[in-house]
Amino acid sequence: MRGDAADVQAGKALLHAVIKQQRPLLTGAVLLGLLSTLGLIGQWLALAWLLGEVILPAERWQWSMAYPSVLLFLLALVVRAGAAWGQEYCASRASIAVRQSLRLQLLQLWWEGPAWRLGELSAADWASQWGDNIETMDGYVARYWSQQYLALLSPLLMLALIAWLNWLMALILLLAAPLIPLFMVLVGLGAEQINRRHQLERQRLAGHFLNRVKQLRLLRQLGAIAESSQQIARQSGRYRDLLMATLKVAFLSSAVLEFFASVAVASVAIYIGFVLFGAIDWGPAASISLFSGLTILLLAPEYFQPIRQFAQTYHDKAAALAAAMQLAPWLAKATEPDRSEPQPSDSRALQLTELVSAYPTQALRPPPVTLTVPEHHCLLLSGPSGSGKTTALKTLAGLIPAKAGAFHWPNKHDRMVYLPQQPWIKPGSWADNLRLYAPDASESDMMSVLEQLGLAPLLAEQTNGLATPLNPADTALSGGQLQRLMLARALLAPASVLLLDEPTARLDQQSKALVMAVLAQRKSCQWLLIASHDPAMQQLADHYWFFAATDAGTGLSEALV
Repeated sequence: MRGDAADVQAGKALLHAVIKQQRPLLTGAVLLGLLSTLGLIGQWLALAWLLGEVILPAERWQWSMAYPSVLLFLLALVVRAGAAWGQEYCASRASIAVRQSLRLQLLQLWWEGPAWRLGELSAADWASQWGDNIETMDGYVARYWSQQYLALLSPLLMLALIAWLNWLMALILLLAAPLIPLFMVLVGLGAEQINRRHQLERQRLAGHFLNRVKQLRLLRQLGAIAESSQQIARQSGRYRDLLMATLKVAFLSSAVLEFFASVAVASVAIYIGFVLFGAIDWGPAASISLFSGLTILLLAPEYFQPIRQFAQTYHDKAAALAAAMQLAPWLAKATEPDRSEPQPSDSRALQLTELVSAYPTQALRPPPVTLTVPEHHCLLLSGPSGSGKTTALKTLAGLIPAKAGAFHWPNKHDRMVYLPQQPWIKPGSWADNLRLYAPDASESDMMSVLEQLGLAPLLAEQTNGLATPLNPADTALSGGQLQRLMLARALLAPASVLLLDEPTARLDQQSKALVMAVLAQRKSCQWLLIASHDPAMQQLADHYWFFAATDAGTGLSEALV
């Protein structure tokens, strides 16, 4: 329960923060909503005066008497329409700004180190947070927030006019109004919990479906396609049941509102009707004329309209709170201390201070390492396979947290390129893949890098050159050729730091010599952090971080300068 309460408070704090950023626009939306209400009041006043004082009393009918009422009606209509458009515009702009701000915060967070900051999440979870959860904020910002004030202020404006015309009718409407939100709260007590389950079930379904799609070839080989389809169907059924439960709550709250609103309007209509027929003469019946009676009858349904609109947006709040509860822990990571913050120093050097690189779930921890790597030097992380080189490289890249100690880049905004062991390509051409990190790279730049890495002859064999398509699922390139192509993409990037994981693992001696020559040139303008057990890499190294495997398979390390 404490965890749930903390999550709710974190979600509410996030909603309050996004509203605070757009307070001027949202306040303008409320004021324009009130102006629209005044236009509505003027519109019905003009119509009631036209009917009650000009048209229906036929003996006093004159066109000259109708002109002011018609002009007031048209003016009020224009004011109401313009104010309603302005209200929607302000609220929409605020909503767009909030969603853009949240997405920029997530992008910044991912840029600084997505894997350890945001936790071990599937691609479907990331997509759900980026798309669905942030998009849910639209209903809260664009509709709910301003409507919660208009649901109180707009009826009060109409109630004040009705009370001036007839205090008994105002009393009836005043007594009916609080019953609606009261019963809405009672009906909607479980709405937030249902929406939270809705969000969680949607993420689970997306992750389950995406995992099955990624492993479709394996499922086909195992003959498990039918069973996987049944699992997806069962999860879809649970999601459908949960969605219907949410709709039931929404329909029930709307039915409660309509019931009490209908009873109140009917009571007002019956009383005014009997008064005008002369059947009732008690209370303030004498103050009701045809004009005042028509005005009250026209305003009575409008009195409940802001509350109806508030009821329609009430579940937007519950959905936004559920989404905010999932977004808040992630966005809070942006304010946590960053282990890669630069120290106050004039030197351009990477500082490792008692650094321990290990996964959070790893039981045994290697000894801490203290090391200084000046600018344009090469740090070689060497040791046998499985000793922890990749873990340390990912730590320096900011992809996983340091288990202890700290490391400090002179400038945390220096661009880094991380080349993993497993090469990957995206659907597209050679040029599309090479420009992935360098969108402005020219063909001459790409050809120059390919020439240095010995890939130009291979490209010359392709009929379309750099426009030759690459298919991740079926490529004619060997593992070593793919490795060099990915290295070419990394070298084209305008980055000051290159982090390379086993860059020569799949290469023959000739290709390895080409890669070594290119990396030797890059030392003059870039940091090189290389994880490799290849002895040839020692030619490039200025500093060593050696990992020795233990019986338990946990890396023990020491730094050698």
